[in-house]
Amino acid sequence: MTWEVVFVLGLTICAVVLFVTEKLSTDIVAILVMVALLVSGVLTPSEGLAGFASTATITVASMFILSAGMFRSGAVNFVSRGLGKLARRSSALMLFVLMTSVGVLSSFLNNTAAVAILIPVVIIVARRADMSPSKLLMPLSFASMFGGMCTVLGTSTNILGSAIAEQEGLEPFGMFEFTKLGVIFFAVGVTYMMTVGRKLVPDHRG
Repeated sequence: MTWEVVFVLGLTICAVVLFVTEKLSTDIVAILVMVALLVSGVLTPSEGLAGFASTATITVASMFILSAGMFRSGAVNFVSRGLGKLARRSSALMLFVLMTSVGVLSSFLNNTAAVAILIPVVIIVARRADMSPSKLLMPLSFASMFGGMCTVLGTSTNILGSAIAEQEGLEPFGMFEFTKLGVIFFAVGVTYMMTVGRKLVPDHRG
């Protein structure tokens, strides 16, 4: 076992500990890992900085910029008002509309960005409806993952996998290559959450 292997394993363990303890933010930990690999010589400067030139990185960054634009445009406020009205009529109907909307949004925006946009909205809606935020936040997270499986843009993993395939000389994934299977998973997931899952979600009001 070479010193590079030992160093990388030790660095990985340290990074996982920092991620779990949250003593430093995730972006700072990631940058520190990159710097450590560059300074140690395990990676060359071109290898260490190659990720910033990746189409996957640029695409994900663009999705977050788009999500910020939606938040500043007031579109999120419109969604919160609509969900608030539905919550006063029927919490089950509101949950179904929330999960469906998040799934569609995650398919074309990126599921991480969609959740980041809607977390404040869901918390506000839960307070207005006198519900525990956990009753909506967990379905929000699950629905974003289900929706993210429907297109290449849905998750960072899909984008990265497509970029790697293209780098290796293979055909990149088509935009809707996963859609048929993704829609099935999404429908099953939403059905489960509406019938069984929402009853199992803990009611944390602290």
